[in-house]
Amino acid sequence: MRKEVLFISFIIIFIFISIYSFINKDFFPNNLVQVIESQDSLPGGHFVLKDQNNQVFDSAASQKLMLIYFGFTYCPDVCPTTLIKVSDIIDRLKEDSKEINSIFITVDPERDTPEILSDYVSAFHEDIIGLTGTKNEIDKVAEDWGVYYQKEILDGEEDYTMNHLDIIFLANANGEFIDYFPPKIQSVLIVEKIRNIINR
Repeated sequence: MRKEVLFISFIIIFIFISIYSFINKDFFPNNLVQVIESQDSLPGGHFVLKDQNNQVFDSAASQKLMLIYFGFTYCPDVCPTTLIKVSDIIDRLKEDSKEINSIFITVDPERDTPEILSDYVSAFHEDIIGLTGTKNEIDKVAEDWGVYYQKEILDGEEDYTMNHLDIIFLANANGEFIDYFPPKIQSVLIVEKIRNIINR
């Protein structure tokens, strides 16, 4: 009986660790610091894409700080987890949230239309801006920001997922890289960083 209890306990612990590891796994094959150091310049740059209201969004026109995350609406785990964090950041910033654009850029423009993005980002927070574009446009923005992503075909010819970099970028109003935040960082630390910049 005792052996059975220990065995069941082991299985439960194993399942918990497996789920935790899966949720927190990094889809990017290299450490971001190494990638940045290997580049001629830091990631960054302005972009013009289409938002969830089917309107043109020009990051240069808003003249705000930017919190940027690359993902896709069919993402089963890391994207929802990150957008929950972004939502928490917006709420914690309170009035200061008006000084920053919280942006979700899809890496799956084939499926993520403005309409789908609208339903998706609004489920997390009304102030999150969802952006899409043509494949070439998304490729260009991803390249500028040093973002890796790749389509992975699943069972069935039309069934696929997207493996992608799982970090949040912080940029200034000029579209220049300020910092990045890995998955495990607490939202309160990101809020502190943003507030320090706003209050300079």
